[in-house]
Amino acid sequence: MLHSITDVHAHYDEAVFDTDRGEVLRTLREAGVCAIVNSGSSVPSSRRSLDLAKRFEGVYASVGVFPLEAYNVPSGWLEQISDMAEEDGCVAVGEIGLDYHLEDGAGPTYAQRETQKNVFRAQLELARRKGMPVVIHDRDADEDVIRLLAELPCPGMIHRFFSRVEYGFQLLEMGLSLGIGPAVTYSNAGELVQVVRQMPLERLLLETDAPFLPSARFEGKRATSDMIADVCEVVAQIRGDVTPQEVALAARENARRMFGI
Repeated sequence: MLHSITDVHAHYDEAVFDTDRGEVLRTLREAGVCAIVNSGSSVPSSRRSLDLAKRFEGVYASVGVFPLEAYNVPSGWLEQISDMAEEDGCVAVGEIGLDYHLEDGAGPTYAQRETQKNVFRAQLELARRKGMPVVIHDRDADEDVIRLLAELPCPGMIHRFFSRVEYGFQLLEMGLSLGIGPAVTYSNAGELVQVVRQMPLERLLLETDAPFLPSARFEGKRATSDMIADVCEVVAQIRGDVTPQEVALAARENARRMFGI
């Protein structure tokens, strides 16, 4: 069994965990998981993330508004996120970013994209004022994400990285780390495999996006942080220069350095 597993992006505040959340989080520690960053995606979920950080050992929070929540932000939302960012247990601003993907392929309208960019920009500015790292969601929006990060550079990570190789290396050159998760265990990982093989190990972070992204052998099940062990196995196979435990330890140190956990 691997130890020192660190999941830098999860959503244990989701309703799917309502019946057994405490049991799951306690069991994960027994399975080698030493730290979890629970990510907010709205004002209410950011509050729930902080509550989890205060209740459970080894759980930390990031607070922020997810791009698809940008259209419905309440009055005073940024002040509320700013206040929560000051609370004990908060280690980052996130999950923030841009999402231009829709199932029908049409993508959001121009006005919706502008709304997302305004909310993203406001939270980048907040993170810069606070001196905090950011956790960025980027789906089908690479060029605008890179443009805004060039305008407002912040330390941080691209969560659940699944962009093309060239964007991966542009983001790495900008100083960002990449969140690698169970997507790499699937047969269609494609360009993600190339990025994992070539990226500096000191810029690799591990995540599950629990409950949303289980590893391949658990496809269809609820994702939990112990599935990172499968990610470590595959990353070690792809790279050929590290063992699974060394992957876990490197990612643990990277998370400690970025988030102070």
